Amino acid sequence: MKILLVDDEEGFLHAMGTALRDHGYDVVLAEDGKQAREALDEEKFDLIISDVFMPTLDGVRFHSYVREFTSSAEIPFIFISGYDDEHTRGLAAESPRDFFVSKTTPLEDIVALIEKFRPSTSQG
Repeated sequence: MKILLVDDEEGFLHAMGTALRDHGYDVVLAEDGKQAREALDEEKFDLIISDVFMPTLDGVRFHSYVREFTSSAEIPFIFISGYDDEHTRGLAAESPRDFFVSKTTPLEDIVALIEKFRPSTSQG
């Protein structure tokens, strides 16, 4: 399963990327929405996990780009943020393909959510 992980906090990005790889996922890292957009232009992903608040192109605008302007419009999208408030949680409330997790959510809970999107068969 190929995941695009987007976060401007370098420590979190690399720690989460390593943790997800340790769980068997193929993970591509991007430091902001602009880099993530470029990655989407080059590769196909099964899931996107993106921070909300980032410079250059934040997670909300990146999400809008994914939904409106790419062939990945149906891809599941998990917002992840250190801000666990009503506004941030509301970003994922409108769509069955969008989810929110706090950066304080245990890794095993995040992995359990990711597993819901694992393709049933791989085309290799």
